[in-house]
Amino acid sequence: MQISPKGMKILLNLFLLYISWGSTYICLKLCMHACGPFTLCGVRMLCGGLLLALLLLLTGRWRRPVWADMRHAAWLAIFMVLMASGFLARGQQGITSSTAAIITASTPISMLLAGWLFAGEKRPTLMQCVGLLGGGTGLLLLTLGRAAAQGGQPVEAVNSVSGMIWVFSATLGWVAGTLISRRFPHASGLSGMQSCALLLICGGLESLLVAACAGEAAQLRLAAVGPSELLAFGWLTVGGSIIAYYSYFWLLSHASIATAVSYEYVVPVIGVFLGWQIGGETITWRILLTCVLIVGSVFFVMWDKHNK
Repeated sequence: MQISPKGMKILLNLFLLYISWGSTYICLKLCMHACGPFTLCGVRMLCGGLLLALLLLLTGRWRRPVWADMRHAAWLAIFMVLMASGFLARGQQGITSSTAAIITASTPISMLLAGWLFAGEKRPTLMQCVGLLGGGTGLLLLTLGRAAAQGGQPVEAVNSVSGMIWVFSATLGWVAGTLISRRFPHASGLSGMQSCALLLICGGLESLLVAACAGEAAQLRLAAVGPSELLAFGWLTVGGSIIAYYSYFWLLSHASIATAVSYEYVVPVIGVFLGWQIGGETITWRILLTCVLIVGSVFFVMWDKHNK
């Protein structure tokens, strides 16, 4: 079977998207001991946004943004960068990278429920309700499992659950930003990639502001930065920000929506695998069952939506 050039580009961008976002969790874990979570998020996003802006400037595709563009980017960045990435990093201080990957896989489920309750979208169908039930069961199983594992140490159990709350709040930030952008669309002459660069720059500055207010300067340990930390940070900046966003926006323009959002099925599996192989994390039957429940629930939610 011969694949067309466009098909090859679709496969390449899918591969880059899967690897970029799937490896985010283990890279955050590798960098976390060298600085605070919001500091890491801020520097990573700011560098990614500036590099993307520089690339657009050098290729002659940069247009000067107006004040309305900056205000819109700053507003959305609170939800889609500060919360979605900063809260994720903060949560991974208390849970494993594989657990974080599984929790974030529930984003389409939260999107469906929030769209129905707050954005005036249609009530979930029977098949989507099955997905909501399965995803909720998976999250509950994961939470109870973490608390039970620390049954003899109540302080650590609280920290573990709080880490899950931070990560789940990160998914809600992405959901809120998406729904706000749909309900209050911004008419702009900027390209999608330039809007993405502005979003990353604004979100990076906001995250650094939160890091300063939280006193994260005391958590900065330059002596702990070695080759593995530099490599992980470089990949977070280039892969997790520039490549992932570029590939995602390209897929939205050149492939079906079902193809573009297929990362929701693959990313948690990659996150669990890398946490096991690189991070030395233990994969229990509870983790595997939760992964199956949540990823399967996302399939029910997205499959029914795209068929319609």
